[in-house]
Amino acid sequence: MQMTTAAKATENLKEEIVPMTGAWNQRITFAELEINKVRTEVMRRGVGLYSLLRSGTIKQWHVDAAQRWARDFETGIMGAADPERRSTGQGTLEDMMLARSAAVARCEGVRRTLGRYAADLLVLLVLDGLSVARIAEMYGKNRQSMTGTVELLLEQVADYYEVN
Repeated sequence: MQMTTAAKATENLKEEIVPMTGAWNQRITFAELEINKVRTEVMRRGVGLYSLLRSGTIKQWHVDAAQRWARDFETGIMGAADPERRSTGQGTLEDMMLARSAAVARCEGVRRTLGRYAADLLVLLVLDGLSVARIAEMYGKNRQSMTGTVELLLEQVADYYEVN
């Protein structure tokens, strides 16, 4: 049998699943996503965010706003490529710089509108994937009040993105 890329691509693989440890431990969770009207389980960051969703404390639109903020932060502040432009293969360097500038402006708008504390909470919850209990412990607050704080913060982020 000839070794070609097509032959390798159709070959059945037995994957060894390794438990996530170290930096990934408790930072990745599984969430259901609807792709082309098919429910698919995907890995997501933000264990605390999805825990709040599963418990019913927040709604899907809160998660959508948090993900939009995370994409803006990664594109604008961290300098990642815009996934929407990269996936289509369209866009020039100038388009990428404009997208990054717009993302920075939105992130800075959230920080100016909601405050530095709110922006720090978003980083811890959405990007670092910390649980609400762990964030409460870091700030010396109780978990219930931190849950309410995060819920209000996500409401405000959703309102910010709805307006802008």
